[in-house]
Amino acid sequence: MSNHSEFSPNGEYWAQCSNDGKLKIWETSTSRLKQEFTPNLHLSSPCSVLEWLIVGQQAPTTASPWKKRKRKSGVIEDTEQKQIIAMGSVSGKVTLYDLSTASVCSILDNGHTSTITAITWSAISGLFTAGDDHQIIQWNIQDNCLKCKWTSGKVKVTSLETLSDGKSLISAGRTITWWNLDTKQIIGTFTGHATQINLLKSIKIDDNNSYLISGSIGTNYLSVWSLNEPKKNKTPTTSLQLNDDPVSLSVKNYDDNSTITILAANRSGQVNVFNYQPNGQTIKQLNPSLTVIIASDSSSSLSTPTQQQKDSSQVQSIPIQTACLTDDQKLLIAYGKLIDLTFEKLTPDYSDKVQSLIRTDGRKLKDKKDESISKIKAVDTDNAEYVTSGLTTLNKRTKNSTGSQLPLKDRLENLSLNVENINTNGKTPTKVHNMAQLLIQGLNSKDKTILQNVLNNRDERIIKNTIGSLPVQAITPLLKELTVMLQGKTYPSRIAVTWLKALVLSHAGHLLSHPDIGEAVSPILGIIDGKLSILSDLSRLRGRVALVTGQISHLNDKENKEFIGDNNSTYVEYKDGSSDEDDSDVGELEADSSSDQTWEENSDVEDQDDLMENGKSDDDDEDDDDNKSIASD
Repeated sequence: MSNHSEFSPNGEYWAQCSNDGKLKIWETSTSRLKQEFTPNLHLSSPCSVLEWLIVGQQAPTTASPWKKRKRKSGVIEDTEQKQIIAMGSVSGKVTLYDLSTASVCSILDNGHTSTITAITWSAISGLFTAGDDHQIIQWNIQDNCLKCKWTSGKVKVTSLETLSDGKSLISAGRTITWWNLDTKQIIGTFTGHATQINLLKSIKIDDNNSYLISGSIGTNYLSVWSLNEPKKNKTPTTSLQLNDDPVSLSVKNYDDNSTITILAANRSGQVNVFNYQPNGQTIKQLNPSLTVIIASDSSSSLSTPTQQQKDSSQVQSIPIQTACLTDDQKLLIAYGKLIDLTFEKLTPDYSDKVQSLIRTDGRKLKDKKDESISKIKAVDTDNAEYVTSGLTTLNKRTKNSTGSQLPLKDRLENLSLNVENINTNGKTPTKVHNMAQLLIQGLNSKDKTILQNVLNNRDERIIKNTIGSLPVQAITPLLKELTVMLQGKTYPSRIAVTWLKALVLSHAGHLLSHPDIGEAVSPILGIIDGKLSILSDLSRLRGRVALVTGQISHLNDKENKEFIGDNNSTYVEYKDGSSDEDDSDVGELEADSSSDQTWEENSDVEDQDDLMENGKSDDDDEDDDDNKSIASD
């Protein structure tokens, strides 16, 4: 299983690598942050995956990969078991962090050339990693070097899992591939998932029955695959229905019976537990045997857990970050915010489908404490002035005040996005100021109409100025609204990206310094990673479609050119039936026009025509001469 957090094998610790590259380790028995480690170049090469290693374990059939030591008596004894955290980074290196010394014990490099996307550990076969370079590497952690390397295929591997016998490895992207570690050959493939697989767990019931549980991004179910017969299969043995996308997975087989206990924490902050007994292939999805939710003590007015589940709108739940199964058949859950996590062991109660816990939200206790500290007594004044909602300080209007106050209608008009509205002071409020006030009001009241009117604006200049006018208290609620928009269709997602870009550029300093900003940004990063994972496939599809359409248009142009060319040649070569007579007349005219007499007649006619055009003729000239002679007489 590959992600940014993991329980230790015995459940004593929980390690989590945040987006800023810092490693944090909690002690589950006390819910206390035990260690915090910041590696060098953590911002330029952050952690991408991590895995717990228990070194010094003696395998039943093979020697321990770690050195042995001799006592003075000559008896060989295994070294003390150590808990190591292996962190794969975006630079392709693997950092081994020793929990006992709180320091880095070694670094594995010269293996991957790009981001490490999956990691797994087996006490028998060792450490395995996979990366964006489409390579799977088996490491020799004793000598800090590469042991074996082979190509995983054309699809990026996002999850790895070793089987209990240590002789085979399972890698998964969209397709699950079963490898033989001795020959590096493929034993079988499973192709039932449509998206990237991010969760893998194997379980062995007996020597003849083994199963694999997988979960993928964007799907609310788990798939169970049978590993009893190596084969290609597109249909899982069964599917387990979840309430939301799975984020963590834990599998146990208690008392060596045929029932498999599967625990999955989902993105909605709930835990689903399944008691699955393999009984051949089933088409129907199985519902969870138990769903665990944690409600805040402010929701304790609801009488029963069933009522709380039915009326979820009245329940203020505390999100469960992760969970796992323990060896004593209990559930170890971590709930609350990452800055104030609480770990608790819970005995599952299968008498009801829903097990609801009422707990005090540590975040609310902190908010109440801050509220009691920040209370300031309002100053009484007769000249009370209305201030639009959303500002950090408000002047309280006293009962005996006689000053004028704007009615509600005028306030809403002043807060509208119409820049032509003029307030009582004769000043015209700017559109940016109104948008900032409306956005703050919409975030405080969670009014969808106001938020849609403001956030649907596409003018980058107005968006930039509006973000610059927001107080820092509005950044986290705005990020949540933009996360919802990013999950929508193309048009709201495009607008949300513009707002998000302006928000990061304007408030980068606050985002870096805020302790809880990682929780608000993590869903956005997950959405971006999910969309980037299909970008290459979409690009290839677009190229293929462009190639096909280009060929079709080229063939159409070629046919049109041939059709036009044939029409032109036919038009040139066409001869009318009466063309002989026309040709004879033309010949006669050419013969007649070649004589001098004809030229003279034609010239006389042309001269007469010119005179007629000028309004005169030869007769007119003679009449003019007669008139002149009479006048002279």
